[in-house]
Amino acid sequence: MSTIISVIMSTYNEEIDWVRLSVESIINQTYKDIEFIIVLDNPDNYQLKELLQKYEREDKRIKLVLNKKNMGLVSSLNIALQHCTGRYIARMDADDISIQSRLELEKEYLEKHNLDFVFAGVEIIDEQGNRLYQENDRELNSNNSRKLLEKGCISKHPTWFLKKEIYDNLKGYRDVPYSEDYDFLLRCLSKDYKIGKMSEILLLYRIRSTSISRSFGLEQYLNTRCLLHLYRKEKLDDYSLLSNMTKKSRELCGIKEIQKFNLADHKFNAALTYFKNKRIFKGSFEFMRSMFTSRYFSMKISDTIRFKVSEKIIK
Repeated sequence: MSTIISVIMSTYNEEIDWVRLSVESIINQTYKDIEFIIVLDNPDNYQLKELLQKYEREDKRIKLVLNKKNMGLVSSLNIALQHCTGRYIARMDADDISIQSRLELEKEYLEKHNLDFVFAGVEIIDEQGNRLYQENDRELNSNNSRKLLEKGCISKHPTWFLKKEIYDNLKGYRDVPYSEDYDFLLRCLSKDYKIGKMSEILLLYRIRSTSISRSFGLEQYLNTRCLLHLYRKEKLDDYSLLSNMTKKSRELCGIKEIQKFNLADHKFNAALTYFKNKRIFKGSFEFMRSMFTSRYFSMKISDTIRFKVSEKIIK
């Protein structure tokens, strides 16, 4: 008998066609021995509920959990974890698409390299499904993954594949606004779990106009810094301290600071476009404007540069 893989996914208000593509990319995997736990976190979304109930009737591997009220992503994922019986757990998001051999390849890679946790590369797609570019197409062993994860989040959450015992031992996700995945990764490292990165592109990752990075990018960045600070001080288990720090992050995210951060991000992306088109002077001008528009964005770019240098150094 083959090993069961549990796939967990939360859905809220995603477009019906996106959810359909996402679900079918899992139920049509080459690895068949799965259970698919789907949590509907919007009890008033009757169209989505009807679609998911249809899938549940047609495929006995699907278990649909209906939240009585909106619980949020972290709580919904933790609810899904309570229903998992597999040896391994894979994450999925309702607006992304898994490559057909994803689960089979991730399982093989994890077992072959004696890892506890793997993630993979992605291809970015837009809201219409157009393929834009590939990201994270480099293999990393557990030592190099640790070195980079200790500087920033290098994984896409819906590519995760890991042993169920990790979720059990860490008691699932903690409510760290917009950074629950990075919090989980750092806690894995603090417990010396072996995390590896596959070079294969195993997921189509959808970028949306309403994505967290656009709406809550500043708060996400500040919380990431909080997590790294506590990890380096070996105080990541102190959730009360973490909660106080993330509360302070939220207080710093006033409307003006958010506007400045987003404006700086816009100028920075404009600079990249100018550089790409070999308009060096204009690109340099926009880059400098972005650095002086928001102090937090300037900090983020400095952190990114240090991360990129570290990435180049690691063989």
